[in-house]
Amino acid sequence: MFLMNPYVKYMVDNNSFWKFQYRKYKKMETYFNILYQVKHQTPGWSTNNNIIYEHQTLRLRHFPNRRDTSARRPVLILPPQAGHHSDLADYSPAQSLVRVFHAYGYDVYVAEWMSATREYKDLGIDDYIRLTDEAVEEIRRRTDIYKIHLVGQCQGGWQAAIYTALFQDKIASLTTAAAPIDLEAAHSPINDNAKMPMAFFEYLVALGNGLMPGYFMLMGFKNMQADEHYVRKYQRLWDMVRLGDEAGIKRFIHFETWYEYTQFLPGRFYLEIIQNIFKENKLTKPNSFKILGQGVDLRNIDCPVIIMAGERDHITPPPQAFALKKYISTPEDDIVEILTPGGHIGTLMGTETLREDWTAVNEVLKLIP
Repeated sequence: MFLMNPYVKYMVDNNSFWKFQYRKYKKMETYFNILYQVKHQTPGWSTNNNIIYEHQTLRLRHFPNRRDTSARRPVLILPPQAGHHSDLADYSPAQSLVRVFHAYGYDVYVAEWMSATREYKDLGIDDYIRLTDEAVEEIRRRTDIYKIHLVGQCQGGWQAAIYTALFQDKIASLTTAAAPIDLEAAHSPINDNAKMPMAFFEYLVALGNGLMPGYFMLMGFKNMQADEHYVRKYQRLWDMVRLGDEAGIKRFIHFETWYEYTQFLPGRFYLEIIQNIFKENKLTKPNSFKILGQGVDLRNIDCPVIIMAGERDHITPPPQAFALKKYISTPEDDIVEILTPGGHIGTLMGTETLREDWTAVNEVLKLIP
């Protein structure tokens, strides 16, 4: 209404100072509209897919390969469960792990982990392994193929490793990317966070009424690189708005929409992860905890294994990820290690990593009968 005032309009039209102030105001308006937009959007999938199975917090999506399905075995991708949306596996047309596998003739399935409601606050690690098995069984039922390729991203990586250790007979190959396996193999900020008393983590879950708010987890990730997440990225956005960089603004909105959107995890699931994986490092200790009544022993894994890690990954340093090879029974010749040049998220869905390193993963998989 202020700008519609005839006197104000006259001043803007006839005074260079006011023209400058008006343009600056419009840029600021654009800037804050962008920040509002990324807080009020929901991420989405970039490749056509169908929901073929749904139970509790699992929604299994099938991404039919419309180009070529010459690859014999299907691929199941387990995205991370760190409070973010699972569409990380199919982030955009140019950054889609799904489409990389499509290019090699694979039929692809993705486990979409839904935000937990209070009804599911008591689901634990064993429930998520059970849900993973339900997804695998649905794929086997639909395809009539007994063994599938399993791919785990970040926390989905240790989840995939546990699943393979318990159900090796259903898995043709295991691929883990930026997955923490041995938390003592290298230091990271998460190691320091995990040293806080268990009562602290229980308090966070209590604040969520039995659920772990993804927002709390997001704050933890941001605080690891506070200058980037609280200062620099906003400076870059202002520069893009000031210079009229529409392509850069579009990329910013897309990423921040995914990054800022958070989900709830079942409280029990979250607390068991903290206790068993991050505090007690039990994946490195055979049979130190049980899932579905069985001791978790990574030595049961004897299929071909591909391990990926990011050279600049501050969340899961490469030694934590590559340590998997020390605890499995897969012959050395059937273990492939890939060090990407990027950081944590870059290893999972960076453009260069998808083009070079995930392509290398596919080149290995096509050698597996």
